[in-house]
Order: sequence, then structure tokens, then C-alpha cells
Amino acid sequence: MMAKRLFQKVLAVGMILSLILGQTAMVLADDISDSGSPRIVVSGDTVTEIVAGQENRITLQVKNKGGATAQTVYVSPQKSGSDPFSVSVQGGGSIGSMGANGYKSITLIVNITGEVKEASYPVTLNFTYTNINDSSFSSSDTVYLKMKGFDKDPSYKLDSMKLSPESMSPGSSANLTGKILNDGERDMLDVDVSLSNLETEKISLSGGFSSKHYSSIPKGGSIDFAFSLVASADMAAGNYPVNIKLKFKDEFGKSVEKELPYYVNVGGVAGQKSQLEIRNMKEPSGVYGVNQNFTIAFDLYNSGKVAAKSITVTAEALDTSAVVPKSASVKTISELAPGATTTVSFTFAGTAASKSQNYAIQFTTEYTSGGTAVSSFKQFAGVNVNNPDSDDDNESKPKLIVSRYECDPLIVMAGQEFNLNTEILNTHAEKGVKNIKMYLTLAEETSSDSQKSGNVFTPVNSSNTFYFDQIGPKGSVEKQLRLYVVPDAQPKTYTLTVNFEYEDASGKEFTAKELLGINVKQVTALQVDDFAIPDMVEMYSPITVSFGYYNTGKVTLNNVMVKVEGDVECQNKNTYIGNMESGAGEYFETSFTPISSGEVPVSIVISYEDTSGEVMEETRDFILNVMEPMMPEDMDDMENDAQPLDMKKIIISVAILALFAMGLFVFIKRQKQEPNHSFAENTDDINDDDDDDDREDMSL
Repeated sequence: MMAKRLFQKVLAVGMILSLILGQTAMVLADDISDSGSPRIVVSGDTVTEIVAGQENRITLQVKNKGGATAQTVYVSPQKSGSDPFSVSVQGGGSIGSMGANGYKSITLIVNITGEVKEASYPVTLNFTYTNINDSSFSSSDTVYLKMKGFDKDPSYKLDSMKLSPESMSPGSSANLTGKILNDGERDMLDVDVSLSNLETEKISLSGGFSSKHYSSIPKGGSIDFAFSLVASADMAAGNYPVNIKLKFKDEFGKSVEKELPYYVNVGGVAGQKSQLEIRNMKEPSGVYGVNQNFTIAFDLYNSGKVAAKSITVTAEALDTSAVVPKSASVKTISELAPGATTTVSFTFAGTAASKSQNYAIQFTTEYTSGGTAVSSFKQFAGVNVNNPDSDDDNESKPKLIVSRYECDPLIVMAGQEFNLNTEILNTHAEKGVKNIKMYLTLAEETSSDSQKSGNVFTPVNSSNTFYFDQIGPKGSVEKQLRLYVVPDAQPKTYTLTVNFEYEDASGKEFTAKELLGINVKQVTALQVDDFAIPDMVEMYSPITVSFGYYNTGKVTLNNVMVKVEGDVECQNKNTYIGNMESGAGEYFETSFTPISSGEVPVSIVISYEDTSGEVMEETRDFILNVMEPMMPEDMDDMENDAQPLDMKKIIISVAILALFAMGLFVFIKRQKQEPNHSFAENTDDINDDDDDDDREDMSL
């Protein structure tokens, strides 16, 4: 009977143990079922540098990101058939087994087999594997092979550039010499140096070879070159671009072709022009009789940047029958330096054919800036001639002249107002004049007699006609005129005609004309489209800038140039555009790269010269916030950190096992504490139970 009871207790413990183990197995089974399948990926940095000319061994970390064990893992690399390298896995590609969240290392063997064309190449790693149930899985990941140093562009610059002589004259030759300095980190191989952007009618080669060949330019080294140039005989003064063209290969076999700009000056320093002006004009005062000589003198001043050459000044009366020269009517000056002044004078006299009136003398100045292009302008002066014999009834007529005039400002701007201060003199010593009418006219001569332009000067707040009551003998009056210049007036000296109609004391009518020279300057206007560059950029990342610009003024803009200023690298920091006609538009595009971090100021400057040679600038200023280059992050580690551990199932399993252990411990302890007779009693109980069972069987 006791044995039977012992058996029942053992059986109960076994059932309890089976139940506990079954629950644990269910929990663990649920845990395996919830954890998913194995998944093999590449962990860590997926960009690796390799070096040409040697075997590259790249060690990569491979991770099982799934929750189940991956068995018989095999990796095979896959690349494009055109890639210039071979790649294999050390050991053939078999990795073995990888537990959940387990890591293993693999080694790729890479050799360069061809010409490298790009900075980096993708290689796909294909993985095949099974789980514990022999179910098949596959995955793939991509790594990038980056040529060491390939992403750095070759760096070189022009050095010690020299043109001998420094400024070429039209039709002359000069030697262009210089160095190409390799200040980068790679050798330059099979180097060809030549000149481009040459034109026969401008700058061209004069003898010698058109290109120079050099086997190499090592890092930090340089080569010397020299070319003989000739300027066309009919060139105008200015700056002309001549590009230094480079063709070479780098150590990876990559072909590189670049052009570096250089500007050759023809006819003057920095391509500037000469600008002559007439100053301090000394007109003859008083009245001169027939055959009485008078002299007109003035200073010829060069306000330009270069010497004026082949200067001729021609003096001629508008009425050649009334006033004739008594000295040479043409004066020549071989050269006038910038800022220099020379005095020119001419002598004239009235003839018997003249009348008692004011006669205009015209002075025409022509010159060059070193080329064949001729600049010219005209200036006028007046002289009072008295010829009583030609007057009616042999009586002397009273004459009105403009004895003095002054423009404020001296050079007036088109589209603006100015003051014309005049003094009107009655030259007669005995006769006065009355009922005086004065009006202004302008007839600009053009290339065709049938074409005349309208008045460029318009009175402000008044009519074109002015009235004076009288001017006594040798008397004078002052008149200030406020005039407006039409916006489309061309820049030059205009001849303004002052017309007089008046009477003497007896009512006899007379007329007279006076010529005034007024210098007009046209306002230049360059319109630039709005454009922007990003405020926040990464260091060494290129930025592209593009915009349109237009000459909205009335005159040509000369020597237009676009410059990029700031701590940036740019292939062409100075881009020469040339001349822009009125109404012309251009489009500009360039890229530059910031080479320092922090706040980097950058300016885009468009400069040009107006008709007087004055340099004007349009500037756009920007502040770049430049960041340090960003390093790639380990996305796998971030993903692992983002996935919390599933502790719930682990805690449940540990608790069940603890309860089982506690129950077993209590059971064993109680068995040890019972007296020995209890075992006999238990045995008897078992025997009694067996007898009862036997009797039941027999009854059956």
C-alpha cells in the first residue's frame, strides 16, 4: 500500500514537471516563432578606398540581423562587367553558420585591371543561407570601392607668366613665357601644352610649334614653356584672351583636358584707352578788322590710361571765305602720355569777304590708342570780325555775341538737367541794341543730308525763346538757362546755336548766330538678373551660379569682365566677356568650391568701362555658411540601438523554472523529514492495495 502511494506521488511530480517543461517549451517556441528569419547584411562603413598598382585586401563585417540562426552562409561578389577591376572573396565565399545578431569577418581581394573612369564603383555582395529547418533564404548588400586620391582633382596653376614686351603694338610680335606648376598630390603624365582661342585677325602664333610635349610633371614640380605671338596690324587697343591649354593623364590613366585663361594686352597697359580733352580754351576777345591776325590757343590733355598716338588737330573756319588761317591749319603730335598736357595754337584773320559778325572756328582732333582704331572729337571757338566796307551804307552795325559761357556741370549727363550760364555782349562802342530776341537751335550733322536729329537740349520751365529790352554800347547781360538733355543723346560734343534777332536805335533789324560747344556723357546701365546661392553648404562641395545680364544703357560697354572673389576654388575666377552693344544680353555660368569652413564671404563682380574709360562695377555679395564634410554613419548599429530587447519572454521563462526548482526542493525536503516507519506503512498500504486488486480480478 505504501509503495503504491509512493508511486502516485512520483507520478504527480512527473506530471507537474512535464507541465512546467511543456509551458517552457511553448514559451521558447513562441519566442523562436516571434523572432523571425535570419537576414545577412554588411555592417559598418560600406565605402572603402583602394589603391591602383597593388592587390587590395578589404576586411568587412557581416552581421545576422535576423532573430534565427543562419546556416551554410555563402557570399559571392557581383560587379559590372565594364568595371576596371577584379574582386573575389578570400576562402571561396563560405562563411559557415551565424547565430542571431552574430558577426563574422570576410575579406575581399581587389585588383585594378583597366583605366579608372570614375571616383567610386559599387560592388553587390549576394548572400545565400538556410535556417535550422533547412528553409532557403537570400539577401544582398552594396559596398563601394573608392579610388584613393581619385576624387581629388589635379591641381596646377600658371606661374611666372611674362609677355615681352609687356604691351604689344598692332603688327608687332612678343614672346609669351611661363611655368606650369603641379601643386597637387598626383603626377601629371604625357603633358601637352598649347595655345587656344587664337584668331588670325587678332592674336596668332608667329613661327615655332603650336604645342609643347613633356613626359611628366611630378608632384611639386614645374615645366617651362614659351610661345611667339604676333598681333594683327589692324587691331584696336584692348585685352585679348589667349588660353593655355593642358592635356595630360593622371596615374590612373584618366585623360584630363583643361584651359587656363591669360590676357594679352595690345596697345596699352591693361587694355585701357587714351582720352583726349581740350581745356583752357583762350578765345580772342574784342573785335578784329580785316587782315588783322588773332590767335586761338588751348591745352590738349590726355585723361586716359595709356598714351595717345598719331594725334592730329585740324583748325578750320566754318565760313572759309570770311576767315582764313595765317598759320598751319593742321598740327601733329606723335604721342601724348597719360596725364600729360600740350598747348596748341592757331592764327587766323578775317578777309575782305567777311562781314561784321562772329565767326565760328572748328577744331577737329583725331588720335589712336596704339592700334588703327581712330578716335575723334570736335570743339568750337568764336571770333568777332569787323568789316565796315561790307556793311550796308558803309555804316558800322552793332553786333551781339556770347562773350562767355559756362556749363554746370562741365560735362553734362544724358537724361539730366544742367545750367548754361551765358554773358551776351554788344560789341559796338557807340550803338546800342533793343528789342532783342534770343533762341536756341541744334542741327546735328549725320552721314546723310536727309537725316537730321532733333534738339537734344530742351529748356526747363521755359520756352526756347528769350527776350531782352536793350543792351547799351559795350554793354552786356547775363542769362542763366536751365536745360535738359534727352536720354538717348550720344556721348560727344554738341554744337548749340544761339540765334539773335534785334534792332538798332533807328529800328533797323539785324540777326546774328553764336555757336557753343557742350560735352554730353551718356549714362551707362548694366542690369543683372536676380540670383542666389545656398546659405548652408558643405566644404569641398561645388556650387553653381548662373545669371543673365543686359546692357540697358544707350552706349556700348567696353571690356566687360566677370570675377569671382572669395576663399573659394574656381576654374576661371576672371572671365573676359569683351564689349556689349546697347540692348545686348549675355548669360554667365560658373561653379566654385569653398575650401574653408565657417562664414566665407563670396562676391560676384561684373566690371566694365564707359565711353570715357572710367571703370564701373556691379557687385553681388554673399556669406556662405560652410560646414565640415559629413562622415557616413553606421546605419546598422543605429538600427540595432533602435530595437529594444524583448525581455518579457525571458522573464517568464526564468520565473517558471524558478517555481519548478522551488517545488522540487520542498518535495525532497519533506521526504527526508518523515520517520522510517512511514515507509513501512506506505509499503503495507501498497501491499493492501495489491491484495484488493487481486481480489477484484478474481471476482471478475
